[in-house]
Amino acid sequence: MAVADVLRWQVHPLRWEPPVKSALLAGLILASAASAAIGFEHWLYGAFSLIVLVIALSRYFFPTQYALNGEGFVSAHLGLSRRRSWAEFQRVDEHRDGIFLGPFTRSGRLDSFRGVFLRFHQNREEVVYFVRHYVPGQ
Repeated sequence: MAVADVLRWQVHPLRWEPPVKSALLAGLILASAASAAIGFEHWLYGAFSLIVLVIALSRYFFPTQYALNGEGFVSAHLGLSRRRSWAEFQRVDEHRDGIFLGPFTRSGRLDSFRGVFLRFHQNREEVVYFVRHYVPGQ
């Protein structure tokens, strides 16, 4: 299998998950915001909790674009781009819905803050092959 020069894809779980799941999630967020507004007796607390929850779940509600090339990858989400080089990573962990790139050979407690998770969308084999080809020591 030959490695492509650039591999691009977009992930947007809100569009691909069952509508019932998305509706339940939205309902839980609204219920939490309403509970905060009622519990603290001011609508600003409800608005604040609504904003915080939507931001925390933004990767579900809004699309993320990925582009991989021979030097590294770029991920773009909500107008923010993040560029990383393959040389920064030493560990690759495959998961059901994506691939985790870690900066250390052994996993640790701070992995989620130091590493990067690339989510698949019907392209698991291509992404895994591409990443394993370019990450050192894989």
